[in-house]
Amino acid sequence: MKEITIAPSDFAFLFDESPWAFHQKYVSGIKRPPLILPKIFNIIDSAIKNKYANEDFTKISSSLPAATLRTSDKWIKSKPIINPKYDISVQIIGKIDGYLEYLDGSFAIIDFKTSEINEKYAGKYNRQLHSYCYGVTHPDNSNCLSLSNLTDPGLLVFHPNEFSIDYNSKARLLGDLKWQKFDLDLNWFESFIKDEVIQLLAGPEPEPPAEDPYWKYLQQFGFEYEQE
Repeated sequence: MKEITIAPSDFAFLFDESPWAFHQKYVSGIKRPPLILPKIFNIIDSAIKNKYANEDFTKISSSLPAATLRTSDKWIKSKPIINPKYDISVQIIGKIDGYLEYLDGSFAIIDFKTSEINEKYAGKYNRQLHSYCYGVTHPDNSNCLSLSNLTDPGLLVFHPNEFSIDYNSKARLLGDLKWQKFDLDLNWFESFIKDEVIQLLAGPEPEPPAEDPYWKYLQQFGFEYEQE
């Protein structure tokens, strides 16, 4: 059986934007060049986590959940997900931004985003969050992060909209924080892996989407798609 491990972030964009690139990455081991993301996004995420780790989220805003932010250095890795129709198993492996601990002992996976979340991207991030949730509720071994009594996951979204600077040259990036919650449905996510992801990976390499920028680049060198 072919064992495939998938990064949660690839469920957010790559799977939809280019099934061809997703198939190439996880079946043929051909990865597209990494995206160069501005360092400021990681700086903002780290600053929020460092400032509010082990603190009640309502200290940030009364509109946020009444829960304590926890961080973890452990990776998540799920048990293999199998569709008996295909000779492929899929495991989720990655690292979470953190999780919320509620007073009743339940937990919620949280991910930090610096952007404006619209309906177009909400569903993509929902799959990414669910992959984390599946991993911590179905850990592969005792070295992986494990959480039970999981409740609805969410995004903490920072939307920058103002810049200020004082006379001492101290600059500040200001903005709004929003909590974007998603309904937890692990059965739906497992079905998504079995019926869509494994089926894609078990089949022939799909045709590259015409709008895929990397396929457009390869076409300049004479590459052509041939159906298997």
